[in-house]
Amino acid sequence: MLGLAAKNLRRDRRRTVATIVTMTVGMLAILVFLAWVEFVERSLAQVVIEDQANGHIQIYRKDGPINLSAFPAQYSISRDDQYLVSRLVREISAVRNVSYDMTGVGMVQHGTRSSIFLATGVEPTTGQGQLNDADRVRLTAQLADLIGARRGADIQLVGATYGNRMNAVDATFADEFSTGTEATEDKGLKMPLSLMQSLYDTDSVSRVIVRIGDRVDTDRIRDAIAAGLEQRAPGRFEVTTWSSPQVGQLYTSFMGFFKMLFLFTGTVIALIAGTTVQHAVRMNFDDRIKEIATMRAIGFSRTRLMLLFAHETLFCAAFSAMLAIALTGCLFALLDVLHVTTTLPRVALPVPLSLEIPWTHSVGVVGLSVALVVASGAFTAARCMRRTMGAARGKLARDRSLARALMGGAVAVACALLVPAGETRAAEPDTATMTRWLNRADIARGGIGTWSWTVRVHSSEPSGGTDTTYAVAVRDGDALVRTIEPKRYQNERILIASRTMWYTKPGLRRPISVSPQQRLVGEASNGDIAATQYARDYTPEYAGETRVEGHDCYRLRLNATRNDVTYAGIVYYVDRRTLLGVKAEFMTPSGEVFKTATFDYQTLRDADGKESPFVSAMTIVNTNFPDRMSRLEYSEVQPASFPASLFSLSNFTSM
Repeated sequence: MLGLAAKNLRRDRRRTVATIVTMTVGMLAILVFLAWVEFVERSLAQVVIEDQANGHIQIYRKDGPINLSAFPAQYSISRDDQYLVSRLVREISAVRNVSYDMTGVGMVQHGTRSSIFLATGVEPTTGQGQLNDADRVRLTAQLADLIGARRGADIQLVGATYGNRMNAVDATFADEFSTGTEATEDKGLKMPLSLMQSLYDTDSVSRVIVRIGDRVDTDRIRDAIAAGLEQRAPGRFEVTTWSSPQVGQLYTSFMGFFKMLFLFTGTVIALIAGTTVQHAVRMNFDDRIKEIATMRAIGFSRTRLMLLFAHETLFCAAFSAMLAIALTGCLFALLDVLHVTTTLPRVALPVPLSLEIPWTHSVGVVGLSVALVVASGAFTAARCMRRTMGAARGKLARDRSLARALMGGAVAVACALLVPAGETRAAEPDTATMTRWLNRADIARGGIGTWSWTVRVHSSEPSGGTDTTYAVAVRDGDALVRTIEPKRYQNERILIASRTMWYTKPGLRRPISVSPQQRLVGEASNGDIAATQYARDYTPEYAGETRVEGHDCYRLRLNATRNDVTYAGIVYYVDRRTLLGVKAEFMTPSGEVFKTATFDYQTLRDADGKESPFVSAMTIVNTNFPDRMSRLEYSEVQPASFPASLFSLSNFTSM
């Protein structure tokens, strides 16, 4: 039977070659597709593990992955815990490297240009792009363009410390790097761990990074580390891996969707390849109908004929399989030689197109393909024999009526706008009247006139409380703020002049331009410490009357006239009788309330003996996190006389 099958293949070489080519192309398509799927998965894993510096295993404080960004001080790993974790992890032989890192956000400034950064603080590295110098940082190319910095430029970093206090450090732009993902390519910054700890005023780290030799062992080693930590410090730590949703979001979100896409695409490719091979085999047997009838006439049984054609198909499929594997290897080697690159969704930089497929997968796929081809050949032979013997069964009708889906007609529903009968209302105040109200409220908050006062800010949050005292000098909207306590922050200064704001502290090379929205301490922004002029910076809209904190109030909606004011919008409640601000709701540009403030007032007596109210306390509460608040208490308030030069930037730098 084997010899007869071989003779039949040699007898009609053209038909045999056509069949082998068809089978080879089908198997080659399946192998290349599987190699592409493996390449995408491997490349995304590489981005998450190496490019994003997540390593294979990460160790956080319990619930750290969820809460670290909102409560960094509470969910960071202290120095003692770092030592505990490091000592345990290094006892595992499969661990290749243990390191620490931090993540944080802030502003980076070069000259007069600034932008938001998303930073990673890493331990000193060696080799290309080293960060061994304490103040050398790396920026993404897009972030460097945004602030107009070139390599070697002096830049400054501004952030909120773990105690929710504004801080700044000097740095040098050393080199460029890529974050690996498009979403962060315009804000990525990498700095030495020590510099980042200095910026956020802490010796804690966000997490411990563990790298191993082979990512296949990730889950096993992760379980070993988790078990050891649970034994030594029950309930204190959480161990994740590079593929967990909290860490490998790029990988999980992409692969979660594309696994179904790959499955669908792979099924289509397999069906196309299988149909093409089936068609070639069918054409082969159609050409040999007379031969089949003759062999039946001379005594060949149907079983022997099926075995004969199965052997012929087996020879063709086996040769095609070897040829497909050889061509696949040549194609993969050619791609490596040509250094072909490609882009992946959400990945910032092109990656080398390096296709490979494990030999076990190749053998499995090819073996399955050969089995299917042989089965197809046997099935086709049986059909052909039934047709030649007149045993064909009834055929399916060529044309089937398509099911007609009755579509409901679109019904246009006219929604009448209900305009209720209006009740008689008092005339609404005009803009000039509301602006006068705001002026009166601004005077009582120190926004208008020349004043000096001391303000103590007590900030409270789940991680603890802080107290800071500032000396404030105000002259018609301009202000100079100086830190008095704690002593370690003495002589930090903020200047508000001509609607611009600057920050400096001892040791900084130059003042830093900061935003009024930026938090100075706790929930208090820079613009909250030195009273701003609502009448100057906002346009009022009347929103009715209501009762707040026991006061009958006008409700005013204040819309910012510029982008550089403290808040994009404010809902301001002004007492109808005294025209003092009772409450303020601070809004984001999208119109959501994210902080509220309430005001208390004391009575002042000026030099002429006239009494006037002045703010004595302001309580600011975070709407999303009500347990985070700051209370500003004003004291030593008195009229003053300051020269305009006190609020000039040139004098500010020389103080």
